[in-house]
Amino acid sequence: MKVLIAAVADHAWVENGCLSLCRAFDSINADKFPYAMPRMSVALRLLINRLEVGEHKLSISLTDADGQKLMNSDIKINFQFPQGSVPEASFSFALNGQNITFQKPGDYVINILIDSRVEANIPLYVRENKGDNKLDIPDRI
Repeated sequence: MKVLIAAVADHAWVENGCLSLCRAFDSINADKFPYAMPRMSVALRLLINRLEVGEHKLSISLTDADGQKLMNSDIKINFQFPQGSVPEASFSFALNGQNITFQKPGDYVINILIDSRVEANIPLYVRENKGDNKLDIPDRI
């Protein structure tokens, strides 16, 4: 199994097996804390081989630098292979969350595990927006 895409975005969805995402980011700038992120998605695209067909456990968690979990989702997924003789096939997944609250600035990570094995870690940097450093998009870089 190989991770082709692992990203955090404003919104992600899968339609007819195709992964779409809008505005991928790795940093959040907040004016005050606690800060609730109105909407945040994790987009994932995997490449699997024929031996990996069947049911698996997908775990996605958001943790702070101290290892405290802000969000955790365990999902059963079932990889199916398309008809034909292709040696590998892709699998797309999107997890959408709302109002995820960050209590303090810091370095966070989104951990992606399949069958308890780490497949990807996505860094997420949450910073306090100080002074007159206003961005066109105030909550993300």
